[in-house]
Amino acid sequence: MTADRRLLLHDVTVQEGLGRASLPARSVLVAGDRVEAVLPAAEAPSDGDFVRWDLGGATVMPGMTLGHTHIAYADVTTGRETLFKYRVPEAALHAARHCAGLLECGYTAFVGAGSVAGIDMALKNAVEAGVIRGPRITPCSRDLMVSGPPGRRSPELKQRMPRELMPVVDVLGDLVTYTEEEIDQGAEIIKVFSSGDDTFPNARSDELLFTREELTTVVEVAHRRGARVRAHSRGLEGIRNALAAGVDVIDHATYADDAALDLIAERGVFVVPSLFQPDRLLALGERFGKAPDYLEALDFKDEIANTLRFLPKAERLGLRIVPGDDFGFAWTPHGTYADELVMYVERAGIAPETVIKWACANGAELAGRGGDAGVVAPGRLADLVVWDRDPAADLTVLQDPDALRSVLIGGRHVAGPVAPPSPSSSAVPAAVRGGYLTPA
Repeated sequence: MTADRRLLLHDVTVQEGLGRASLPARSVLVAGDRVEAVLPAAEAPSDGDFVRWDLGGATVMPGMTLGHTHIAYADVTTGRETLFKYRVPEAALHAARHCAGLLECGYTAFVGAGSVAGIDMALKNAVEAGVIRGPRITPCSRDLMVSGPPGRRSPELKQRMPRELMPVVDVLGDLVTYTEEEIDQGAEIIKVFSSGDDTFPNARSDELLFTREELTTVVEVAHRRGARVRAHSRGLEGIRNALAAGVDVIDHATYADDAALDLIAERGVFVVPSLFQPDRLLALGERFGKAPDYLEALDFKDEIANTLRFLPKAERLGLRIVPGDDFGFAWTPHGTYADELVMYVERAGIAPETVIKWACANGAELAGRGGDAGVVAPGRLADLVVWDRDPAADLTVLQDPDALRSVLIGGRHVAGPVAPPSPSSSAVPAAVRGGYLTPA
């Protein structure tokens, strides 16, 4: 849509993205790339310098943000496969395919959570140049990893791991250098590991990886450069160390206790929980070669139980929760993002409108557009999704690809079977221009 074009989305239900019930019988006026007004449909102008798009009661909501994204993972089954299953050119092609697929699922943004070979940064440039279709991207660094817990470091691992894929950084001075280099290449958020993971070869969930000093060093360098830091933190001690170091995002938080939740709330740190991926691994792992005794040895049942316990309290405390999990594994393939959202409703008892708030308003904040996107309101970016039914009434609507009608980014149609009418016709098919689908 051109800068001076105005578009009226008429006769819609508006889900604002703020954790409230949807508003029926509304109209949304878009001017250029922004929402100009949200008003009762009965008060919408009948003529003027705008294109009227009658949507017959469909629901308009903000585009969602996927808050934890490994965009280049493609049906991997081990930690080694996350880096070595595909050559970098092949991984980049998978990442481009996943970018376009996010749009088809109603996502207009993603925040990286560890970028194989720096692909996040290249994707952002390609999308912004119109080379490929995709959402807005907040690119993450490569995973900055250490070879093991303090006192169990392995210089051999650093020598075996290609720096281009994932740097192993056991020297404090190298952490400074690598953090600076990732930001120089375009990373807006840096990924570190305050704890291990039961599926990692170098440390389990309850073991520390980065020391507090190492975490603090990365945070100081990143913040000085205007970047943020997200920490893989499953174990409680890792969560405490990450908070003490001043990280901006706690990923997983699976063993968080009430004191940790209180501190997270006090400091305004984002939490991207992990319920979907461990649940699906336990349920489906045997299909993908995981032995029953391996699955039984994982502590994921306890992690799932604690996540289910703390999520309702975290919402009551006002934590800035954003959905997103380790999609790209064989048991959590890209495109199943809505399954995670529905799990929060069905397993944790979170209201659908609250989960939508997590993915929309909170997600936009995590992406760095808190005052600019994530809410259907005047002045906000017109990053909007049209569904044929109201997800706040039934969140499983998001699992139905046939329910999605149109996705707009900055007021431009980028995905979905129905495009806004052009000024000269009420039913003009979309045409591909650059990397985006726009009205012909």
